Amino acid sequence: MKAQYSVMRFMNGISKNLLYVLFVASVSSQCIGQEVYMYRNEQGILVFTDKPHPDAEVISAKSKIDSIPATQIPQPPKKAPEKTIIDYQINILQPQAHQTFRNNQNQIHLSINIKPNPAAEQKIAVFLDGNLVKTTAYKSVITLNQVYRGEHTLKVELLDVNGKLIASSKPVIFYMHQASILHAK
Repeated sequence: MKAQYSVMRFMNGISKNLLYVLFVASVSSQCIGQEVYMYRNEQGILVFTDKPHPDAEVISAKSKIDSIPATQIPQPPKKAPEKTIIDYQINILQPQAHQTFRNNQNQIHLSINIKPNPAAEQKIAVFLDGNLVKTTAYKSVITLNQVYRGEHTLKVELLDVNGKLIASSKPVIFYMHQASILHAK
């Protein structure tokens, strides 16, 4: 029984016609006068044996078989490649929450950190007080101009090639203090 099972497993991966030709050629020289039986088992696999079986067909070593019907081996369905979802973390390092800048040039230097590093085609969008003020490739330091006195809310977003939001930072509130020329001493 083990020999039959081994033959069936081996046959599953090899062309049935080639296997049959090799089998008949090797058996014919050794088994002249012996009968060979061929049948399909419950799984539809072609089995050759020297023991009689109720569904078997007798094959003579001298007989010629034109062809053996092929068995369709079911292929597992192909899966679509899964997209890896990357969990980006965006942190605003500078300005810190509730930090006050004293600057009469109306600019601040924004320092950000994104983990893992974004792809080259992804963009950074910087929002000041809810308005988009700059879109750029990823840089760890970005200069913002025309930031006037008062309280401001800063937010950074990571966008894909199509402008779709990938990740967003937490908003940071900071203060811009500028000396007034009206009250100069």
